[in-house]
Amino acid sequence: MTTGQSASPARQGRQNEAKPQHGAKGAPNHDDHAPPFAAAESTPAQTLARFVDDLRFEQLNMQVINAARRHLLDTIGVGLRGSEQEMPRKALDGILAIPGSAGRTTVWGTSVSLAAPYAALANGIACHVLDFDDTHTAGIVHGSAILAPTVLAMADELNLSGSDLITAFVAGWEVAARVGLAAKGTMHHRGYHTSSTAGVFGAAAAAGKLLGLSPRQLQCAISLAGSQASGINEYQTDGSASKILHTGWAAHAGIAAAYLARAGMTGPASIFEGRLGFLNAYGDIRQSDIAQLTGGLGLRWETALISIKPYSCCHFAHAFIDCAARLFEQGVKADDIARIECVVPELEIPMVCEPKDIKRSPTSPYAAKFSLPFMVAAGLIDGKVSHDTFTQESIARKDVLGLAAKVEYRAAAPGETTFPEYFPGWLYAHLKNGDTLEERMDQNLGTPANPLSQSALEEKFLGNVAGMDVPGPAIVGAINALEEHEVRKISSLLCAAR
Repeated sequence: MTTGQSASPARQGRQNEAKPQHGAKGAPNHDDHAPPFAAAESTPAQTLARFVDDLRFEQLNMQVINAARRHLLDTIGVGLRGSEQEMPRKALDGILAIPGSAGRTTVWGTSVSLAAPYAALANGIACHVLDFDDTHTAGIVHGSAILAPTVLAMADELNLSGSDLITAFVAGWEVAARVGLAAKGTMHHRGYHTSSTAGVFGAAAAAGKLLGLSPRQLQCAISLAGSQASGINEYQTDGSASKILHTGWAAHAGIAAAYLARAGMTGPASIFEGRLGFLNAYGDIRQSDIAQLTGGLGLRWETALISIKPYSCCHFAHAFIDCAARLFEQGVKADDIARIECVVPELEIPMVCEPKDIKRSPTSPYAAKFSLPFMVAAGLIDGKVSHDTFTQESIARKDVLGLAAKVEYRAAAPGETTFPEYFPGWLYAHLKNGDTLEERMDQNLGTPANPLSQSALEEKFLGNVAGMDVPGPAIVGAINALEEHEVRKISSLLCAAR
C-alpha cells in the first residue's frame, strides 16, 4: 500500500491480525501445515468461506504466486485478442445499451469503461471467444476467463494492490477448481458447462475477498452464486455464441453475489450438498465426491495445477492434434490414410465427436474448434493448428474435410487413459498399404507435468496482442511484478489509446 492511502476494503479491520506463514519463497506446492478452516459441523460452503477470509498474500508460496501471474498474463492476452472478434464486439454493444452499465472500469482492448460487473461481463466474454483460455483439467473448469475479469474489474474499481488481486485470484481458483473436482464430470453429462457452473462460486469468493466480506457474508455470497449458476452446452449443435456468455455471466453473477451478501442478503449454508442443493440439481450427487470441496485447503494449491492452452480450440483435442502432427513429421500424407481411429475418453465424446456428421463437416469456425475430426485432419495435413485454422475459408478446405470424413472414434475404457487428470491423445492411423501407426500422448502440452516455458507463454501473449493498440512488453513486465503495482496501473495498460 502506498504511504498515505487508506486501507483497502480487502484489508479494513484486519491490519492488526497476525498473518500466519504457511508458505515460503521457493516452497513446494504442498505446505507442511494448514490452518484449521473446518470447524465442527461446518458445511462445505462455510469451510470455504473461512478459508477465503483467512487467506493472506504472505501465505502463498512462490510456486502459487508465479502460477497466478502466469495465468493472469495468459488470460489478459487471450482476452485482448478476443476483444477484436465479432461476437464480443456485439456483446459490448448490447451491454452499452443496458441502462446503468456505464462506469470507470476498463473494457480490455477498447476505450470503453463500464461499471465493474458489466466490465467483467464484457471481458469474460472476450476471454473465452477464442477457446484459448486455460483449464483446470481434473475439474474441467475454464476458471481464469471468469476470475481474471472478476478480480481486475473489482480491484480496479476499489483501487487495490496487485497483491490483493493475486490473493483474490488464488482464492477464487481454489474454490472453483474444488467445485469442479467434487462434481466429477456429472454436470457435463447433464448438459451443463462446468466452467461457468463451478466458476461462479470462485467469482463470488474472489469478489467477496476484495470487498473484505466477513466469513458469514462470504458463505452467503458463495451460496447466492449457486442460485445464479448457469450455462448449458446446446451451443455444440450449431457452434452458436452462447458458450462465450457463460464465462462473462459467471464473473458478473459472482460480483453481484458479493455485493448482495455485503448488503445482508442470505443464502443456504448447504448450497452444495443439500437435498435441493447444487450437486443434486446440476449433477449427480451419488457420483460426486463432496469431500473434494474442502479437501487439501491450504495444503494442495489447485492454482498451481492449471493447464495453459497452446492451441485456440477445445482443450480435449490438443493432445490429438499433437499426435496428428507427429504423423505429419513422419511424412504421412492424407492420401496415405484409409482411416484414423481416435480413442476418446467417454466424457469428451459429446463435446468433440458427436453428432458425427456435424463434427466431420463443421458449419462455422467456432464449431470447428469442437470438432475432433476436423482438428486431427488439420494437424496431420498442416503439421499444426493456429488461429488461421479456424476461419470461414479454412473450414471449407476440401483436403481437410476429406480427411476428417475418415476420422472415427471409440470410447476409451475406464482407466485406459490418463483422463481426467490430463486430456490425453491416442490414435491409430490405418494406412492404405496395410500398416497401422499408433501415436499416444498421455500428458497434454501446457499441463504442470508438461508445461509451456515462460518464454513460450510470453511469446503466446505477444502474439495475441500483436498489432493491437496496447503496449505488449510493458504489460508483460507489469504482470511479472504484479504485487509491486497498484491495479489501476495495470488497467491503464489494457485500454486502447483514447
